[in-house]
Amino acid sequence: LRLKGGLRLQQRSFFSWGSKPAPTKAFVPMLESTIPEIRHLAEQYAANGRGCGKDCSKPKTFSCPQCGFPTHCTEECYNSDKNKHEPYIQDLKIIYEDMLDLRSGRKFPEFDFPGPSQVWERTDVTNWLAFLSDRGFKSPLGKIGDARGPEQILLQERSVRHISSMFTYPLTIAHAIFWHRALGDPAKLERKNSDGHLIPWRIAILGPRAEATLPVRVWLELCAIFPEAAFDLHLVGPEVPDKLHEQVTEINDNKLTVTWTRGLYQDVVEYHDPPDLFVLYNSGVGHAAQQETWKDALHLVFNKSGFKPAIFTAHSKEDAARDYSYLTRRQDCRYILRPEENPFMSLRKDAAVNSVRHIINSNHSYGIVRGAPPEGLITGGLMDRLRHAFNSA
Repeated sequence: LRLKGGLRLQQRSFFSWGSKPAPTKAFVPMLESTIPEIRHLAEQYAANGRGCGKDCSKPKTFSCPQCGFPTHCTEECYNSDKNKHEPYIQDLKIIYEDMLDLRSGRKFPEFDFPGPSQVWERTDVTNWLAFLSDRGFKSPLGKIGDARGPEQILLQERSVRHISSMFTYPLTIAHAIFWHRALGDPAKLERKNSDGHLIPWRIAILGPRAEATLPVRVWLELCAIFPEAAFDLHLVGPEVPDKLHEQVTEINDNKLTVTWTRGLYQDVVEYHDPPDLFVLYNSGVGHAAQQETWKDALHLVFNKSGFKPAIFTAHSKEDAARDYSYLTRRQDCRYILRPEENPFMSLRKDAAVNSVRHIINSNHSYGIVRGAPPEGLITGGLMDRLRHAFNSA
């Protein structure tokens, strides 16, 4: 049996009592996929990707028979590079299998999202399995967390990867709010300010890409985790789709408001209230090519926003280290939480288009940074000075 797009499987029911169909080692190459989206992606890998294990500018027209990705320029090159390529095969194979599964036409109970909790009890935000089980998310086998045996666990892991690729964005924020005193004392989550809101509740998400098109229901998960809170999210960046520009959505009795603005933060900041928290997902600020792009926005975040915290996420440990190196060299900010691995990273991996050996996870790591006044100068009134002294201790 050949699945739509290219994976050859033994002919048996895909979800027959949780038994996972065993794929043969032979993949239909991505370059030959019947799914235009996958074939177009493969063409990008072939034209731009580095994978031969040497400085080779030739198109990668030979596909690895074990993972289906175009990885080498010729079969001879592939055979001579097998030992170096071997460590990446399993990740690439899973990436391709997940692509095919999402386009298989099967029903997806994973995306029948649970509604608000009927009982006021804090949702477990320790890790993906605990959270998804606590909230009642489902896989084709039933409730996530109920899988038994290796076959069922493999299917459940795939479901968790699909869900995590969407919910990594609100869950990264939730984890930071709940576990890190840098954003407030977790023991005082029930305490509200004079307006009846928790802090931080106004959140500015700068430079969103894929996350700008997430269903609003995904962001509503913040309200499920913190039912006593009301959140006001503002997604602003040049990659916000035109159709969403200046759109405002309010749901769940105004417990969640989401606003989209297409543009640069420095061009629109004067028209919006200052946030309590900034979030920059996978910004790549540590890359030299991105530093000029972010220059004006970061100046505002660190110097003109009341020294509010900012969460910076990264695609990988290496990207996080690069961001850390750049931000620690700046004179206008400091880390209040050094980058660490994010338990709510996307578990669905991707291969960078310019190198199939660069395997990444969205929001793999995150750190928290706060603007800092020039040394010796503390702005604001007495309470601001005391707060700054406390945070610097």
